[in-house]
This record gives sequence, structure tokens and C-alpha cells, in this order.
Amino acid sequence: MADVQIKITEAMLEDYKKTCIKWDKVLAQLPIRAAQDVLKYFQTVNGLRGKRRFGSISGQSQFAPFKKDRSSAATVDIDFREIETFQGNVVETFSPVDYIDIPLGYDDPVITEAIKKAGTTLLVLAQIVKARGQHIAQAAFTGKRNAEGDTTLDLCDGLLTIADKEIEAGNITEAKGNLFKFTDEVTNANAVDVAKEILFSMNHFMRRENNVMLCSSDFADKYNESYLLTHNGISYNTQYDQPFVEGSGRKLTLVGLPELDGTNKAIITQTSNLLAGCYNQGDATSTDIMRKNHYELSMASDMWLGFQFRTIDPRRLRIVDFTAA
Repeated sequence: MADVQIKITEAMLEDYKKTCIKWDKVLAQLPIRAAQDVLKYFQTVNGLRGKRRFGSISGQSQFAPFKKDRSSAATVDIDFREIETFQGNVVETFSPVDYIDIPLGYDDPVITEAIKKAGTTLLVLAQIVKARGQHIAQAAFTGKRNAEGDTTLDLCDGLLTIADKEIEAGNITEAKGNLFKFTDEVTNANAVDVAKEILFSMNHFMRRENNVMLCSSDFADKYNESYLLTHNGISYNTQYDQPFVEGSGRKLTLVGLPELDGTNKAIITQTSNLLAGCYNQGDATSTDIMRKNHYELSMASDMWLGFQFRTIDPRRLRIVDFTAA
């Protein structure tokens, strides 16, 4: 703790600056690493500043009974969706003395042993930037782009915001098969039946893929309670937590996320269909330290972030709306 003092000396300021330079890439990556509870279900598009288009290709070419004069026009449909990342920055003031007790019994799975052993200076910075991951995880679903905003939720549209826009535009509908609405209350008694109704009404080509159902922790809890009530022979703590929706052949994994609590929506898809764009380790980003006064330092960081569905085809995506009537 020798390098943590009440007054910030020139030597301490220089130590923090050198730490930022030496560990810049690690500090830039920590917020993303801290958001992995959510982002592990996404395909990360690294090094993206601005826009990139991803295409989904389908074709109608087929064989038919032989005819010498058979001829037909080739039909290949390419549906492009665009992911855009937006630049965000943060400038935070902190006092190193506030973190004087961090090394005492410190245990954090995101902060690696290499960082812990590098010294208190890096540990302080790592703890500050790591906290940003929680807000990135939340923005992945409920973010709504507002260029004048002051939070991560204002940085870019999350998946539910994107889905709402597609629903409003008529691109995600019950008729197309990429939307399911359940207007009754979901309870401990009916959650299993609700999940099975969602499953059995899905596109059959989608059902044969390995899918995740990203839902609120409340729905996941109710599903487990409902499963327990309807399967009396289950041994507690042996089969109680059901990771797969019954009847799916282990192809629909139930994932309860606190970031979806209170949203009344769930997303069913393959993880390869969820895109997370990020730019946080290039020349255009950095972590910088400067003095604010005798007792406080100011740390500035920036990065680009954005989210998108690769496709909204009903064979790849289904939005579940639990809004009660």
C-alpha cells in the first residue's frame, strides 16, 4: 500500500500515467470482459468503427423432372442488415486514497491474478473500468440511441429497441412467425406449458437448430417452479434447475438474465445471430490520467459500441412478447 497516499505527489501522478500506457489494452478490454455474462451469447465484431453490413443468403434453385428445354431464372435472395457502432467516452474523477483497502482480501474473477500482482495503481484503475461492464451488458438489450444522453444506455440501440422498431415496421410479426405474443399472466403453474407452446409453434427449421431463449430471471424461475410442480418425482437440487425447455430435444436452452427483468420480452435465436460491435484497442482509443487537484485524479477513456441481429428470418429469430392484455 506504499504507493497509495492521501496527497497526490508528482511521483504518484507519473506512476498512474505510466500504468495507463503500459496496461492500456488491458484497461480497454476489462469492461467488455466484465460484460461477458451477456456478451458470451453474442458474436463479437471487433475493430468496428461506424457501419458494416452482414448478409443472409437464401435461394430457390431446385431440381425437377428432366426436360430438354427446361430453363428458369436463378433466384438468390440476399438480405442485408447493418450494425453500427457509436463512439462513447467517460471522464471520471477519483481519489486513490478511497481504494486503499482494495488489496486486503481482494477477490474478483474479472480482475486477473496478473493485474492483482502488478500493484495497487493498476488494481485501482482496473476496478474503476471494470464497473462499466454492467452498463454495457444492460445496453445490449435496452439501450436506446440518444446522442445527447449521459449514460451507456444512450450510446446505442439494444436488441429489444431494435426489435421494437422492426415490429413497428411490420418486419417482425406473428404472421411471419418471428413474433409470439402471450397476453395471459405467466405463473408458477403455467410456465412450462407456456414455454412448450412457444416451442411447438416455432418454425420447424429453427427448432432443429441449437437455440437460446434469453429471458428474464423471473420467467426462468417460474419455469423451474412450474417444472417442479408438474414433475412430482424430481429430487431437489438434482434435476430442479432445468436448462432446456421440455420437448425441445435439448435444443432450446433457457437463459435467465437480470438485464431482461421488467422488459416483458424474450429473444429466441442462435448465438451466431447476435452481433456485438466493438472498437476499443486501436489508435483512436486510449485511457489517460491527469491531475484534478491535490487529492483527486481524472481518468478519461473512450470506445465504440453497437448491437444488431444478423437476420430476423423466422428460421433464426423469434421475439416473445409477454405483455399482459
